[in-house]
Amino acid sequence: MLTKRHGFTLVELLVVIAIIGVLVGLAVPGVQAMRETSRRALCQSRLVPISLAIQSYHDRWQHFPVGTINDSGPIESARSGNHHNWLGRIMDLMDQPVIADKIDRTVSVYDSVNAPVLELSFPSVHCPSAPRYPANASSYVGLHHPTEKSIDENDHGVFRLNVPVAREDVTDGLTNTAFVSEKLSNPDDLGWLSGTRATLRNVGGGIATSDGSFASPAPGFVGSIGSYHPAGVHIQFGSGEIRFQTSQTDPRVLQQMVDRRDGGLPLQYQSLEMQRQQSVQ
Repeated sequence: MLTKRHGFTLVELLVVIAIIGVLVGLAVPGVQAMRETSRRALCQSRLVPISLAIQSYHDRWQHFPVGTINDSGPIESARSGNHHNWLGRIMDLMDQPVIADKIDRTVSVYDSVNAPVLELSFPSVHCPSAPRYPANASSYVGLHHPTEKSIDENDHGVFRLNVPVAREDVTDGLTNTAFVSEKLSNPDDLGWLSGTRATLRNVGGGIATSDGSFASPAPGFVGSIGSYHPAGVHIQFGSGEIRFQTSQTDPRVLQQMVDRRDGGLPLQYQSLEMQRQQSVQ
């Protein structure tokens, strides 16, 4: 007698495999988006203790930490000079007393005495969406000026060369003034303790979306902010507020955010029609 066997034909098996492949293809982007959302939230949370430490520093010394220290300006991105930066000065306020004690400010940040600290891969200053090169790079930068220029004492941002800024110097208000943001790192990054373009940036180039890994900018070039998050970058303001600013933000809005004393009505609060009228005047 003939027995009837149950099973799949080759065609049916191929159809099932194709359906599973399509479902996986649809699910992967959603999973990646969820992972990036988690990384973005973690990045924002890492800016919170930095913001609190900056404010605590002002409460202690009656001014915010200087962006960088050197005998003279402008600052160049090279391993020569003092270059102790704002991040190193808030280490104890970020509950890192051991790191703070190991920083010797009587010598250059590049001196062999400071090498163990400079080479640290410090996770509190690293965005989880950023690649791990260089390992000792900082993803977070202080803002020194609204437009592209070398880092110097006459900058209009909060973190400038040698000259500390107090709350009363931020005449536009802490809520309207950007203090810290993110950057795209290059292989020639000098490290998280270096007060060069490694930890200081401006917004002259808008929000960068390409890291230019193969570019070799001039030593005096600083560069703009940017991030590895899709569509924008985190910006921390003097009030402690942290906003995710879209990459399509008008450059004039970004520049006004960084300038601590321009005195103009905040462009970010103005209607699009008002901004258009100003652009043609």
